Amino acid sequence: MAILLILAFVLSIPLPTHLHDNASAVSQEFHKKCIEIIPHSTQHASSLAALVCGEKITDEKLKANLSKTSLIHIFVISGSHLILLDQLLGILKIPLYLRFVFLGAYALFGGWQAPAVRALLGFAVRETFAYRKIFFPADLIVLITGFTALFLFQSYWQSLSFLMSWSAALALSVVAVFRVRNSFSKAVLSQFAIYFFMLAPLWGIGSLHPLSILYNLCLAPVVSFVLLPLSFFTVAMPPLAVVFDSVMNIFGSLLPLVAEPVKTAAVTAPTLPFLWLWLLGLHLCLHFLRLKLWQGKM
Repeated sequence: MAILLILAFVLSIPLPTHLHDNASAVSQEFHKKCIEIIPHSTQHASSLAALVCGEKITDEKLKANLSKTSLIHIFVISGSHLILLDQLLGILKIPLYLRFVFLGAYALFGGWQAPAVRALLGFAVRETFAYRKIFFPADLIVLITGFTALFLFQSYWQSLSFLMSWSAALALSVVAVFRVRNSFSKAVLSQFAIYFFMLAPLWGIGSLHPLSILYNLCLAPVVSFVLLPLSFFTVAMPPLAVVFDSVMNIFGSLLPLVAEPVKTAAVTAPTLPFLWLWLLGLHLCLHFLRLKLWQGKM
């Protein structure tokens, strides 16, 4: 509760609104350069631009199938992209400060989109606390990160993509709340948590089919660890475009098969104020659940 009061006080301090505008203006220049270096000789230049630069998916059929299977997060720059890149850089033993610089540059090249900015701030908050030996539960790190982003960029109060990214990050903290150690159990619990936490944010605009849990368990890791790294290597080494095209062709032929059972219906999306209340309620539920599980009290 004390943390919530401090964050509320900080948010009451006015901050110049041009901060986000300036960052966006700079990122537009980086984004243009990112588009320019895409090897357009590939058959799937638009998909490559979406993966690497955060461009909108122009292939409507691909976009529809990705939405139906809830795999669109693979093609839209989000917090999961930065998490994956950080993991890959960590495997390569890249120093912490260089990883942060690389992730910051990637956020700029990707258009400084709200989910990527939130993930970048989360990286900074988490590593700063770890360096200072300040140990907060994972859900509180998500909370602090979210309010920090809102303090710096107050326009994010009106950003649905930011709220969705926050909700997904909070869902991933459920594993830490339950102190799950087994890797398979972590993956299963994470996907069920994401499905439930994203029910309201995705209502009316995306797929809520239970099969999305299975698809994200089976397909998302494989595609993320193959397609995303391959897209970066293709930009760095254009001759790899042939390999990228082959993988995309396989993925493109498989996607309609798994998307076919998913049926979507037109429903009214909830309002943004309701979604903020939904997110606050999730935070409170996790907070009291953590108190119950960790300390045995309410």
